[in-house]
Formats: sequence, structure tokens, C-alpha cells
Amino acid sequence: MFRDYILKNKLFYAWILALAGVFLLGYLYQGENVVFSGIAEANETNVNAQSAVEVVNVHVVVGQEIQEGDTLIELSRSDLALRMNEVNRELDALEGRGSINTATIDQKVAEVQADLASRKNSLNFEIEKLKAEYQKNLELASKLKSLATSGAKSDSSDPMIMRIQNLKQELKMAEENASSQIALLRGSKGIQRTSSATEASALRRELEMLRKEQEELIIIAKESWVVASVNVRDGEKISSFTPMISLTRKAPSLVRGYIHENMYKRVELGTMVNVVSQADGHKVQGEIIGLSSRIVDFPIRLRQIPEVDIYGREVIIRIPENNGFLLGEMVSISEIRGIKRLLQYKDVKDSE
Repeated sequence: MFRDYILKNKLFYAWILALAGVFLLGYLYQGENVVFSGIAEANETNVNAQSAVEVVNVHVVVGQEIQEGDTLIELSRSDLALRMNEVNRELDALEGRGSINTATIDQKVAEVQADLASRKNSLNFEIEKLKAEYQKNLELASKLKSLATSGAKSDSSDPMIMRIQNLKQELKMAEENASSQIALLRGSKGIQRTSSATEASALRRELEMLRKEQEELIIIAKESWVVASVNVRDGEKISSFTPMISLTRKAPSLVRGYIHENMYKRVELGTMVNVVSQADGHKVQGEIIGLSSRIVDFPIRLRQIPEVDIYGREVIIRIPENNGFLLGEMVSISEIRGIKRLLQYKDVKDSE
């Protein structure tokens, strides 16, 4: 009975098997399959300052295309200007003190030299005077025959000669003392000059750093961007790290896609996908470079029914620069499969 039933319905089962085979082959050999949607976006950056500043002049407006080297905004810092003035005053005062100290030391050296000259003149005068008196005494003594026969005292024991020698020794000591004082004064002048030079060098280095910080208050574009938003106005005081200007690329550089939570295991990092414009159908190839680690709520734009919440995984796709998409454009992301899927299936069968 059962055998007759099978024989009667074998044509039905043959059709079922044939359809299943067609679906299987279609799945293995299909070139692409739209699996999720996304929005074309671009990298953004914010212009901010590390310290509290005041806006002097904003040079850009929203939507303006800027090139490398264009001025974005000019800022000022009152504390920076105040410190620069203080350093300049300290440098001026240091140079003034150095000049005064040098002049004072030179004056003291001159005074020592003048005292030595005066002392030398006085001692030399007295020495010459004693020499003259001694010479006269010798002449008188030579005329006295009795003294010549009895023998005169040796020169070394003569009180006048001893006085002359003492004066010469005193003159020598005065010269040595003056030389020592002058050397000490000139040495202190060198130490003062070295100390002042070291202090001045430190102040100049600080002033150079302050000038660089001041130059950085004029913010220049280092790349080509488009101004996405301007959040400040001239004269406004801004706290540190407050975004003042937002910049974005002219064309999208990535796609932020959202794949349904029931399908998120079908994609992985490095997967190549086709990104297709929902406006005109043109497409480019992209690569999945990021996968969120949690389930997120779909943007309202990507929901078929805005009132119904849909959850899934966020996927970041890198696309070529010349992609033809508009910023914020909705796109469809298609996983490239076909031969790759077939090879994976073959590898699994071979392993079995």
C-alpha cells in the first residue's frame, strides 16, 4: 500500500528535489545579495585650543571649501601676552643690571690703580730723597781724612740704606696687593657676566616658546576640508578644548551601515562589499573595516516604518575617494559572494 503511494507520487517528489537543487545552486552561484543599508559619511575633525582663548577673527563660513595653508581662525590669550611682556622686562632689567655691575667693577679697578699710582709716587719720592741724602753723606765722609783712615761702616748696616730698602719692599708689596685686588675684581666681573648670560639665555628660550605658542593661535589648515559648522563668533571667550570649527571631507570616505541583528554574523572584518547608491544605482567596492561590539538602534532614515524600532549591528565600510556619492546619501550594501561561497562550501565538503 505504502509502496503504491510512493510510486504514484514519485513525480511530485522529483519536482520538489529539483526545485531544492535550483535554489541551492542559485544561492551558491549568485554574484551578490543586498543584505543591509547605510549612509555615506566622511571623516570629521574639530578645531579647538588647549587653553582658554578669546576669538579675534573667524575667517571661514559653513560650506566653504578650504585648502592647505588657509587661515581658519585667529585667537588670543591674555595670559600669554602678559607673560611675554614680563619676560621682556626681565631681560631688559638683567641687561641693565649687568651694565651697572660692569661699570661698578671697572670703577673699583680704576680706584685701585689710582691708589697704587699715588702710593708709588709717594714711596718713590721718599726713596729718591733718601738716596740723595745718602749720596751727600758719602761725599762729606770722603772729605774727612780721619774717617777714611779709620774705615766707614758697611752700606748694609747704614740706617739710611736700610730705610731705602724698606721703602722699596713696601712699594713691591703695594704693587702686589693692587694686582691681587684688580685680578679679584676682574674675576668677579667674569663671573657676573657668565651668570647674567645664563639667566638671559633661559629667559630667551622661554620667550621663544611663548612666541611659538602665540603663532599657534593663528590656526592654519593642514589639508583640504569643507567647513561643516562654525560654533563661535568674533570676540567670544572660549574654554579649553571647546570645538570651535568642525571640518569634514568634500566627498564621503566611508559608509556607516546597519545590519539586522538576525544577520550580523554574516559579515566580518575584511569582507569586500558592493556599495550601491539608492539614488542613481552607481556602485563602488568597499571593505568592512569596523564592526560595533554591541547592538544599536537603526537611524530613522533606514527604517521602513519610522515608528517601529529596529536593532542591529553598526558596520563601517571604507570606500575609494572618487566614489561619486554625496555626503549623507543612502546606499545599499551587497556582500560579494558567488565563487567565494562555492569554494567555502567545497572546502567544507572536502573536509568531511
